[in-house]
Amino acid sequence: MALNKNLIKRSLLEVFNKYGYGRDGLELIKRLGILAGSIGYNSFLIGGFVRDIIIYSMKINPETSSRFASSKVFNISKKEIEQDTRLDIDIVLEGNAERFAESIRERNDIGFAINSIKIHKRFRTASVEFLINKKPLKVDLASARTETYLNHGALPAVSIGGASLKDDVSRRDFTINTIAFSLNTDGSSNGSGLPGGVHIGARRLRAFLAVKDYAGGLSDILNKKIRVLHDLSFKEDPTRIFRAVRFEKRLGFSIERHTGTLIKNALDARVLDNISGKRITAELNLLLKEKNPEIYLARLEALGVLKGIYSKLGFNESNERVFRKIAKSCKTSKNTHIFYIAELLHHLNKAEFNAAIERLALGEKIKQTISSMYLEAKSLASLFSELDEVKKKCADKLCEDKLLKLKNSEIYLMFKGFSEGGILFYFFKNNNKGELALNFAKWAEKFINKIRFIKPAISGNDIKSFGICEGPVCGSILEEIKLLKMDGKLKSKDAEVLYVKNKYIVKKMEGLKNDRV
Repeated sequence: MALNKNLIKRSLLEVFNKYGYGRDGLELIKRLGILAGSIGYNSFLIGGFVRDIIIYSMKINPETSSRFASSKVFNISKKEIEQDTRLDIDIVLEGNAERFAESIRERNDIGFAINSIKIHKRFRTASVEFLINKKPLKVDLASARTETYLNHGALPAVSIGGASLKDDVSRRDFTINTIAFSLNTDGSSNGSGLPGGVHIGARRLRAFLAVKDYAGGLSDILNKKIRVLHDLSFKEDPTRIFRAVRFEKRLGFSIERHTGTLIKNALDARVLDNISGKRITAELNLLLKEKNPEIYLARLEALGVLKGIYSKLGFNESNERVFRKIAKSCKTSKNTHIFYIAELLHHLNKAEFNAAIERLALGEKIKQTISSMYLEAKSLASLFSELDEVKKKCADKLCEDKLLKLKNSEIYLMFKGFSEGGILFYFFKNNNKGELALNFAKWAEKFINKIRFIKPAISGNDIKSFGICEGPVCGSILEEIKLLKMDGKLKSKDAEVLYVKNKYIVKKMEGLKNDRV
């Protein structure tokens, strides 16, 4: 394996630079290792961060770069950095993580600002968020532990006392996630110790960034394989099936043959029946947050996972096309998963839909949201068909132009009452062609992004102060003003006030005059 500490260090530095932490990111983990050693603990970086650092190392190493050319790990854009994208790293300690977090708090000599420290006493874990170059970096601390599954699909019973790194590795999901980098040093590489006079004792500890690989994870990374640690893995924790797919597709790896057989056997044994809908939905949502989520759902379909969740679920080429449209159109939306779930369930009849919602524990609010999207998309399809019929019957150019060149107020009245979700879902599901379809899409986009936000500058209280109206009549006047404003006919509050006075006060006075006559 062409991997050494210099390559690891270079990779860490490059990644920390990409995320805006610079050399201080590496300095932080070095100081954490020194602090752990000063209280007699061995500490290790472990988990997904280490896995991805190794993959990144393989990508920049000439000996292995060709095999990992397509790898997207740490492929972060400037825009994502500007959106405060941060790193999360995991450290496991042969010792008490709670005590270690308290040491960080009490000594206050790590040398970096601390945003927060959260201690979880039950599992002896903690989270510390540091601030480096004005960017948060979250460090999750855990005591090395073993886990026992009393029932398949249930959460494990945790045992912490005296566990080693090797014990901790045995409880993890896949070999590629078991590799660790030692953070301790024997003192020779940093004789100055920590700021504030914290120094390593006489006991020789593990070398900084030394690789610890007890499960063959390095070999599996090099061979781009997803492999479980033991044959009962998927029966003990069926959610690992989803994670196997997530790592396979995100990393460009493949599920190793025996591991694939174990997945099939576990699904045949209906292991997904043992876990709650909330846990399944949480795993699905993680897949739906990935780039190109359709490839993850297609893989779940191929493995039989979707039918293992609920017998009527499926994923086909039509779903893939809609997923791609959703991903392209909703890159920054926080609620994109609603559209994916809606598409996944769209083929179901009412009873099946209700059953799927219940199985996935999506709740009444999401059920109503998706149901409304279905109804609105259906209504919009009918509306487009009606417009298409009118267009076909247009006898002259004037008729066609009037249909295709709508004023803002006409666009507003067309889409008024439809939600953004319903409108978007209609366009995700339909592939109408032609000039009318293009205009229909432009009108909808204009309605969503601009027209629906136009409101009168004048208020209902302003109108009431003129003594014109109360209640519903006042609302109809405001709606009238809004439509005129949309078409650019009223461009200021003064213009709106003048319009109301001229049309309604003068009209009212004329009416009173006529009554006297």
